[in-house]
Amino acid sequence: MHHPPSTIREPPSGISLLWLLKTLGSENVTSLLVEGGGEVNASFLLGGLAHRVVFFYAPKVLGGRDSLRAVAGQGVSGSEQALNLSEVQWRRLEDDWLLTARLQ
Repeated sequence: MHHPPSTIREPPSGISLLWLLKTLGSENVTSLLVEGGGEVNASFLLGGLAHRVVFFYAPKVLGGRDSLRAVAGQGVSGSEQALNLSEVQWRRLEDDWLLTARLQ
């Protein structure tokens, strides 16, 4: 079934993720892949707007004071506030690893 593309216009107050998800839901969008940077990922995760996570791991070490992060934002102050994962699955993809999990 093919649907023509549609445009969603942001409200004058700007876009909030909750507004965006509700609007997409009203358009019968039931699943959304968010492929963002650290700030976008943090907004979805810390806002309680994500149900599952997918991470790719390569056999490389990156780092540095100004390096990019998978999850940025305000963060949490300790492991007791960390987001817990369940239904964790690991899959090997040649030299890389794929982790999928459900957020608790």
